[in-house]
Amino acid sequence: MKKKHVKHDPKVLVVGSVTIDRIVENRRTAERLGGVATYGGITLQRLGVGTAVVTNIAGADRSILGILAEEGLSVHAGAGPRTTRFVNESRGDFREQRMPEAAIPISSVQIGPFLAAVRHIHAGPLHPDDIEPEAVTLMAESKRLVSLDVQGYLRKAEDGRIVAAVSTGLEGALRAAHIIKADEGELTLMLDHFRESLPGFLQRFRIDEAVVTRGSRGAGVWTRAGEGWHFAAEAVRRPVSTVGAGDVFFAAYLAARVYRKLDIDMAAGFAAGLAARQVAGKHLPPALLDLTAAAPGGKTR
Repeated sequence: MKKKHVKHDPKVLVVGSVTIDRIVENRRTAERLGGVATYGGITLQRLGVGTAVVTNIAGADRSILGILAEEGLSVHAGAGPRTTRFVNESRGDFREQRMPEAAIPISSVQIGPFLAAVRHIHAGPLHPDDIEPEAVTLMAESKRLVSLDVQGYLRKAEDGRIVAAVSTGLEGALRAAHIIKADEGELTLMLDHFRESLPGFLQRFRIDEAVVTRGSRGAGVWTRAGEGWHFAAEAVRRPVSTVGAGDVFFAAYLAARVYRKLDIDMAAGFAAGLAARQVAGKHLPPALLDLTAAAPGGKTR
């Protein structure tokens, strides 16, 4: 019997594209629902943090949002001509991405009605134009906790291929955020761009905590107060997929740190365990997000 997930009044608003991902991994190709709104949103909801999602998607693809609704998320999707699509090729910690299509940007008009009711905004842009600058400004002015995955502001599409680049929207997004997540390469790119040390960077943008993921080598958390922690990744005997593990880690960290009030080391340890379950295919298994075959709830593509 399929497990039913209970709806909670939203405490967190996840803002970012829900994607259709073509994944080439372990010599297999699959098509799955993706994006921070999917991996992070479902994780927060399953951990008891009521979650709403604001995104944009093509009208022809709206049925795939049923996967999120079945998990208990409140989904608010604007219509547009396109859905954001990625092609992800993974080999261990190495990932290469292409973005053949992008949805229209998420606007301040879309997120504005929800800000009074939520405690927390979790921004997960996947490319520089995923969220309109006016919407980011509204987040900053909302006086709500803002967590940010910086990845979308540190990449651009060249001939459809995703490459590292600092976008003009990065500074505004950092000034809106209280807790950020970056991988090691993204952190280095930001520090080089702003010519700052990590402590100086956190002070400059008044960021309370920076979560830095390092793939199979674990993660670290640094605070504006100058404290830092390193955490090893949990070993996974039979890896199934690394896709979404970073999003799961950050969402689990936020659920533990912000909502369960755990200390940083306890929150990161909890997040590492859930990320390991994701890599092992036991948290959000690939079949849950599969868009390649007919399945209940309108998941057929």
